[in-house]
Amino acid sequence: MEQKHDNKTYGLVTPVPVSTSVCTMLLFRAGFVVLFLYLLKVGYYLPSFFLFLLILMLETAALWSKLGIQKIQVETKMNINRLFPDDEIDLTLVFCNKKRLPVFLSWYLTLTPEFELLTDQEAALNGEIKGRAYLGSYQIKEMHYRITIKKRGYYQIPALYVYSSDFWGLFFRQKIIEEKNRLIVYPKLLPLEEIEMKPADFSGLKQDKRPFLFDPIMFAGLRDYTPDMPMRSIHWKASAHQDRLLAKIIEPSASLQILITIDAQSFFSLDGVNQAIMEKALSVAATLAVGADSQKIPFGIVANLSMKEKTGPIFVPVNRTLDQGRLVLESLARAELAQLGNIEELLKDMAVSLPFGTILILIQKEPRYIALPSRFCQVISYPLTED
Repeated sequence: MEQKHDNKTYGLVTPVPVSTSVCTMLLFRAGFVVLFLYLLKVGYYLPSFFLFLLILMLETAALWSKLGIQKIQVETKMNINRLFPDDEIDLTLVFCNKKRLPVFLSWYLTLTPEFELLTDQEAALNGEIKGRAYLGSYQIKEMHYRITIKKRGYYQIPALYVYSSDFWGLFFRQKIIEEKNRLIVYPKLLPLEEIEMKPADFSGLKQDKRPFLFDPIMFAGLRDYTPDMPMRSIHWKASAHQDRLLAKIIEPSASLQILITIDAQSFFSLDGVNQAIMEKALSVAATLAVGADSQKIPFGIVANLSMKEKTGPIFVPVNRTLDQGRLVLESLARAELAQLGNIEELLKDMAVSLPFGTILILIQKEPRYIALPSRFCQVISYPLTED
C-alpha cells in the first residue's frame, strides 16, 4: 500500500503525559462492569445504558492504545557522529505507522548535561526533547532537532521513550528506543601558531626558532665541512667546540617520524587532576597530530590514560595511513581522566613496534627526566602551565 509522507516538522509541541485518569485503572473498570450488571438486574435500564457506553468507550480506548504501539517503527538519524566541540548536529526522529489503525504518539528524551538543544529556547533550558503527533494509516512523520556538544568525549544519545494513546488521551503504552550509535567528540584544536614547538638541533647546542611541523628539513647529524658546501650549512657553535669546521647533514622532512606522548602522571597530584590543563594537553596532542597528518609526516600517539569502553592505555603506532588521523583523534576522544600505568613502562613495552629514529614529543605538566628506549633519536619536551 502506498505510504504517505508529510512535510518536515520543526520544533517542540505538548509535553508527554506523566499520569492518566483514575477511570483507566483496572479496579475502577471492573467496578463499572459490576455496577452495570447490578443496574440491569434491578431494572435501571437508562442508567445502565449510559454506563454501558462509558464502559465501551474505556475498553475501546484501552484497546486502541494497546494496538497503537504495535507496528510503530522509530528511527533516530544524525547527519554526523564524529565532530569537534561546538559543531552542530541535526538529529531527526522518524516515526512510521505500518498499519491501518491511526495512532496518537508522544515522545520524550532527556539529554545529559553535555548536550545542548538549540531548537527551542524553553526546552533547551530543561534539556528535553518532547513532542506529540498524529499518525494516520501507513503515515511517516519526521521531527527535526538541532543539538551541540561543547565538551570532548565519547557519548551515547539517551533512550527515547515513545507512547501511544487513544483519542481521549486516557491510556498510554510505552516503547523504549535505545540508540546504538555513539557520538565521538574530538578534542578542541588549537591554532598551530599557539603550539610554540621549538626543537633543539640534533647537536643539542641551541633551539631552532621555527615551528616544528613546518620545518622543511631535519638535521641528521654533523660532518666535516668541505669548500663545495654552502656556507649556511656550517654549524658554527659545534665548529667552535670541536675547533674545526662542521656542516649539518640534512634530510627531507618526509623522513620525520613522530610519537606524540602524554605523561598523564605529571598532571596528577594528591588533590586529583586539573581537568582544564589535562584537556589542554589532549588538545595540544590533537593539534600536533592533525598538523603532522596534513604534512604527510608519519606519527603515532601514546598516553597512560584509560579509554572509555576500551581496555588498555592509549596507543596508536607510528604510521601514515589515510585513517591515521581519525584513529588518533578517536583515541583522544575516548580518553578518561584516569591514569593507567607508567609512561616509562609503556614506552618500553611499545618500543618494539616503533621505527628507529622516531622523534618523541613529550607533553608534561612540568619537565621531568624519564628513561627512554634507544629507538628515539630526539626528545622534545612540551611543558604545560596552568593559565
